[in-house]
Amino acid sequence: AGLRDIANNQMAKALQECPSSGILWAEAIFLEPRPQRKTKSVDALKKCEHDPHVLLAVSKLFWCERKITKCREWFNRTVKIEPDLGDAWAFFYKFELLNGPEELQEEVKKRCVTAEPHHGEHWCRVSKDIRNWRFTTEQILALVAKDLPIPV
Repeated sequence: AGLRDIANNQMAKALQECPSSGILWAEAIFLEPRPQRKTKSVDALKKCEHDPHVLLAVSKLFWCERKITKCREWFNRTVKIEPDLGDAWAFFYKFELLNGPEELQEEVKKRCVTAEPHHGEHWCRVSKDIRNWRFTTEQILALVAKDLPIPV
């Protein structure tokens, strides 16, 4: 709603209550103005270095900064730590669709199909939709990736 001050205040309270919540830290990174995001991501990695949501947020941060190689490395870390997180696969696939060669796009798709992810906010929105009940992992991946916003 454009109420950044209130959002930052609520986020600070939430992080005090749940200091090791990766989902909160991932959101906190993108609540910050662009120059402070890197600092916030370092804080997030210190608090929960093996959380897939934080790793995904850092991947998206590198994507925003157009650091393609680093972004790809962090996406690989994310899906290696938590292969069941469909959102990570979808963002990784969308990243490769926009920035990578066809071989890497196919590789990400194959690895995702092998992992058969079931979790993630965006992933579940598509995979649990009754209209998509017969869709394969590959079809769900394409649908989720199509609807994902490009990080800014």
